[in-house]
Amino acid sequence: MKQFPCAFPYNKNYVDALEVTLSPGRLHLYRKYAGNDDVEALKLYCWNTSLSQVFYWPLHAFEVSLRNAMADKMYDEYGDDWYERIDSFKRGRGNNEEVEHVDKAKRKLDQEGLAYGHDNIVAAISMGFWEGLLKVEYEEKLWKPLFSAIFPIDRSEAFRKVNQMKRLRNNVAHHEPVFVFLPKGDKRLLYKDYKLVLKLIRWICEDTADWIEYHGSGQFFTIWNGAPACIGAPRLTVKNAGDENNSRLWQFTS
Repeated sequence: MKQFPCAFPYNKNYVDALEVTLSPGRLHLYRKYAGNDDVEALKLYCWNTSLSQVFYWPLHAFEVSLRNAMADKMYDEYGDDWYERIDSFKRGRGNNEEVEHVDKAKRKLDQEGLAYGHDNIVAAISMGFWEGLLKVEYEEKLWKPLFSAIFPIDRSEAFRKVNQMKRLRNNVAHHEPVFVFLPKGDKRLLYKDYKLVLKLIRWICEDTADWIEYHGSGQFFTIWNGAPACIGAPRLTVKNAGDENNSRLWQFTS
């Protein structure tokens, strides 16, 4: 393996090779924000990847804790086969995307030779299903009697916040830029998203949020403040001589 100095040597050979590997199309957005400077664009690409990495754990914890909290409510109310009754929980007629999510999960379990049931269905259903159960069509039969106990906010706000996290999760999972909103390209103040995902986890389980804070928030703080100069990211600080691992104390300077 080659030995490198502290800073990666972005000479022409490396820049040309990385353009081929990553593709000009993938690098186009990074070049745009780097003022068409190839080296700065690659540094921005690395920063974006580091942000995606540090978001993986809280997004993972949020998705798992959300689906378990919602599924447990339905299990307690409707039993082990609650997923067979999804269509009856929705107000109105027409295509039911949540039923389609359940059918897709069943096909996945069939392929893997696994039995249906609460645990396996919950593990096989995608994030879009749980977001969908927060739509207005489920307000009377699911939100008011069950899910409202999970969130200290109203249903429409819960839906918006979960949707926001789902979009970020998909960006991370699909190796897309996370420092901007796609497709418009507006810059994303990701420390606000980080604080939000921790807040959502904290509403579900305070102890789980503490666990995530301890293991990841300081790393996010450091990575965010290591942003390439070309992106002009506001610098995070901690108020009241607090701990960088407590995102509730974060503030920024412009």
